Amino acid sequence: MRYKRPWYFSSLLPLFVLLAIGPIAIGSAEDSVPVPLDAKGLPLWEHRSFTDFPVHIELEDRAALDELLRQVPVASFHREQIDFMFAADGARRIVFEPRVTGDEAAALTRAGYQFERIEDLERLMRGEIERTWKRQAGKGGETQKLGAAGTYHTHAQIGALLAQIESDHSAIADTFVWGQTVQGRSLWGVRISSDISNERAKPEVRLASTMHGNEPPGMEMLLYLADYLTDNYGTDSTVTYLVDNFEVHIMPLLNPDGYIAGTRTNKNRIDLNRNYPVPDGTIGGDFTWTEQVETIAFKSYGFSQNFVISENGHSGALVVNYPWDYKNPRTPDDGACIELSLEYSSYNLPMYNGSFPQGITNGYDWYLVKGSLQDWAYEETGCIDVTIEYSNTKWPDATLLDGLWDENRESFLHWIAAARFGLNGVVTDQITGLPISATIQVTGNSKAVSTDPDRGDYYKLLDTGTYEIIYSSPGYLSDTLSGVSVTWGEGTVAEVALVPETATTLPPGAPSVARLEKNRPNPFNPATSIRFEIDRPTTISLMIYDSTGRLVRQLIDGERIPAGSHAIVWHGIDNRESPVSSGVYHVRLIAGRRVESRAITLIR
Repeated sequence: MRYKRPWYFSSLLPLFVLLAIGPIAIGSAEDSVPVPLDAKGLPLWEHRSFTDFPVHIELEDRAALDELLRQVPVASFHREQIDFMFAADGARRIVFEPRVTGDEAAALTRAGYQFERIEDLERLMRGEIERTWKRQAGKGGETQKLGAAGTYHTHAQIGALLAQIESDHSAIADTFVWGQTVQGRSLWGVRISSDISNERAKPEVRLASTMHGNEPPGMEMLLYLADYLTDNYGTDSTVTYLVDNFEVHIMPLLNPDGYIAGTRTNKNRIDLNRNYPVPDGTIGGDFTWTEQVETIAFKSYGFSQNFVISENGHSGALVVNYPWDYKNPRTPDDGACIELSLEYSSYNLPMYNGSFPQGITNGYDWYLVKGSLQDWAYEETGCIDVTIEYSNTKWPDATLLDGLWDENRESFLHWIAAARFGLNGVVTDQITGLPISATIQVTGNSKAVSTDPDRGDYYKLLDTGTYEIIYSSPGYLSDTLSGVSVTWGEGTVAEVALVPETATTLPPGAPSVARLEKNRPNPFNPATSIRFEIDRPTTISLMIYDSTGRLVRQLIDGERIPAGSHAIVWHGIDNRESPVSSGVYHVRLIAGRRVESRAITLIR
């Protein structure tokens, strides 16, 4: 663990973590210790003043909450303020604890709402943490540079701690800067893997936190995690397995400007977790089309990697929240999202036994959010991203951090390991044996994943079941694996070698070349001719599916067909010899391991 040994501020550490000497005065006039500057001349913290306060309101249901917000649009409203309680009759009631201004409190009273003013823990802890930082600045030296156990760290201290981890464990850890904030502060991270040169195929996992500057517990949890993985590598079997078989990217603080100011938003007063592109193209919850520099930097880093799973840490609730946030119905990977969330909550007893069933929730079911990081990550990169709310208190007392780590340690380890659950493997060129860039599509699941183009490895999280998997790549014959059995909690490995379309000599067992041509006529009524061509005698199946994926008609069922051009007529009837209705249908041709599909239209 951190602080088990003396810390030495090595001269080899990067310049970006060194603190400048010059002070400036920030805060009340009676402050005896001025706020130091960092190497860029920016203050290490700012005094946070509060003009609002928290209140407790109990409501019957979601409709009642929506009506309250219609009558009194609380400026601070966000879904972490929504919790649940069960009444004596078993009904689930809503507990709403927003921060309100004096004017908003008066408006609530005029609207007939009863509320209770509750202890302002966020204000108390912010004041305590500012006093702690002032004491550390007064001591100077190592205390100011690296902080102390049982305290929240400044942004500069986080940079120093990550650099120290790299210095102490250079064989398995390296730091990186993935961008800058509005005010020019560095966004730091550390990558942990036994293959730090990045030569072997491994699933990449991202853990990030505190994009809301007033929610720092997750930031500290990730510092604990970075220490735990590096300090216990080679001695703890679980840690050694993870570092040997995964590539873990830890980004503790996504919003340094907001954290330094003690605010939820960044310096431009934008909520970063409402600033990402909404998958349907509508405007996010920040009500601006302008992406912040922190958002742009995070997106760039996300696109530059091939993350399989990721999480972003928050506080104000105790739950794992999974996509979608912005709509219903659920994602194509809903089963895997639920299982991945349970991998975390099941090992955190306060979370699992809290107000959310099993400690998890779908985002939209909790409350609609548009522009969230997790929706962007899933939609644009294929990475299953979840939001982990670590504490019902946004800023719990620093003395509780060790206990919070104890509650989350096993959850972190099991959650990281889940990146190999489902289906994984490497896709290569069958002629050269080299890895290729390929797409892996699960039949019935519209969300495909791609291989890492440098190593050819892929990872598709799947709930327990049996699946048909289609592998494709431009310039190659596609390949299909049927009857692939997957059990959650295990990794099913499927290595696939695709044959180039230009290959003059096909290796033994290579898939047949099959071409599904346009049916004639199309649209049609009452019948159409479905034409296909195969290069050699092959076992063929030819089926018609409706738009929901239901099998309508089996035209050819595993018959061996000679090479050449073929045609078969479909009269618009199903397997029960009943006419089907007008609509779009899909023809699927399976020739050996080659699969082709084409849409056709019936008009009655």
